[in-house]
Amino acid sequence: MRISTILPITKWAKNYDKTWLRSDIIAGITVGAFIIPESIAYVYLANLPPEVGLYSAMVAVLVYVIFGTSRQLSIGPLSTLSILVGSTLGSLMIPGTAQYAMIASLVAVIAGLLAILSWVLRLGFMVKFISKPVLTGFLTGIALFITSGQISKLFGISGGSGTFFQRIYYFLTHIDQTNLPSLAIGVGGIIFLYLATKKFPKLPNTLFLVLGSIVLITVTNITSLGVKVVGHIPQGLPSLIIPDPALIDVNVLITLAATVFLISYMEGYLFAAEFATKNRYKIDKNQELLALGLSNIAVGLFQGLPVGGALSRTAINNDSGAKTQLAGGVSGLVILLVLLFLTGIFTNLPETILAAIVLFIIKGLVDIPHLRNIYNFNKIEFIIAIITLLSVLFFGALEGIVIGVILSVVGLIKKMYNPHIAILGKMPGKDQFLDIKRRPEAEIIPGILIVRVDGSQIFLNTEDIQNKILNMIDHEYKDIKLFVLDFEATSFIDHSGTQMLEELYDELKLRSIKFKAANMYGPLRDSLQKTKLEKEIVESNVSLTIEDCIELWEAENLD
Repeated sequence: MRISTILPITKWAKNYDKTWLRSDIIAGITVGAFIIPESIAYVYLANLPPEVGLYSAMVAVLVYVIFGTSRQLSIGPLSTLSILVGSTLGSLMIPGTAQYAMIASLVAVIAGLLAILSWVLRLGFMVKFISKPVLTGFLTGIALFITSGQISKLFGISGGSGTFFQRIYYFLTHIDQTNLPSLAIGVGGIIFLYLATKKFPKLPNTLFLVLGSIVLITVTNITSLGVKVVGHIPQGLPSLIIPDPALIDVNVLITLAATVFLISYMEGYLFAAEFATKNRYKIDKNQELLALGLSNIAVGLFQGLPVGGALSRTAINNDSGAKTQLAGGVSGLVILLVLLFLTGIFTNLPETILAAIVLFIIKGLVDIPHLRNIYNFNKIEFIIAIITLLSVLFFGALEGIVIGVILSVVGLIKKMYNPHIAILGKMPGKDQFLDIKRRPEAEIIPGILIVRVDGSQIFLNTEDIQNKILNMIDHEYKDIKLFVLDFEATSFIDHSGTQMLEELYDELKLRSIKFKAANMYGPLRDSLQKTKLEKEIVESNVSLTIEDCIELWEAENLD
């Protein structure tokens, strides 16, 4: 493996075009301005102090710029990962904020190690592990879950935890405790973000809102009316820590870390691939595993929480003209300067403004049009998406994604267990053989039954396939002399599948029916080597068409 493969920076830095420098610097500063308030807001979702968000964002972008292959991807704290960590750890009743923060860092380290292991094993294909309906349902559920927690902060109401319904119940029963100045500031913040984003989408409007609210708190005495502020943020860089794995049950740790890893990798890769396509270059899905893994490990060792690629900041990075990963490095330096010299600015940041920022941003997680498309395409997948959504609301983020993945796997197994079996007929005047149910004009040739199995023939379905075929032959097609099995839609056959074919061959032989195989490409023919079918249905070194099988059988009968 070449150094340039493991360290993409050695390749793009060597070929860097100086004309890109201005665009990369502007994009880096712009995204850095976005990351600061968002990171502070997001770590609140994980019940962690604001400096943790800054530590995580700075370390993540600086590591990714060395190992990442996407020129636009912005990596750092995410709302989904923060709420996943916060809701899971929050239910464990962990004593002390220091221990809680240590466990959050431990989750980042373990998620990073899982990514590194996946990189070693070349498991980049796992990007497809969580289906799109599950992800859509999960993100919608997460958005509603986040809303249930942030709406109390927007109204200036303290307390509230648990599931979505427990949080909503708490809010409704304590709405009389609303702090009107906090509500006015929060709602004003949402209105500002809506109007500013609509009018000036490329500007760091969240930063403008944060700075404006800080000025408001500083020059007025509004905190005396009950408006809560972030408070002191420690100045300086994070120190190196070694998280203790004994702090949390290993089963909870591995499950949470694996879920964090899968979500962060899948989302990050999808975002990176989208903008790579727009900018006409390629990313390496396996190298992205290494970049994500090292970013999370580094973040965890420097007092951070799990990180991943953010769509909103990636889009801003792209729209701001980012040409290379250097833009991410500039963003990291912006955060570094803030940590060293400017943390005091954020002391008077109102908590209700953080809630406003989160509520405004997460609205993008609710993808109603895509849910509608899923419903129109496949009702079962839509049900899976809705069950995932409801599972997040009733049980929590971690349980919701696990239930969604299980349902997806069960649905996949069901499809594999019961593949479609088509009876093919010959199209009049053509050499085409099509499904007679879809094309009624297709004619069944007298004495010949042609069947196509639409799917792999594996241990899950072989018995069912064999029984259905024999049932056709024994009832609807008693008079056939030739049975042709079309393998055109069969991508794989395992040992159980070859055994099924042998048994089917024997059953047809007892009925004096000739068995032939059509459209069997090389790997399938190889699978039948060393079986008794090698000389029986694998007729030659080239794949026989259905027409070939029929002509060969007719020639044998003439002889």
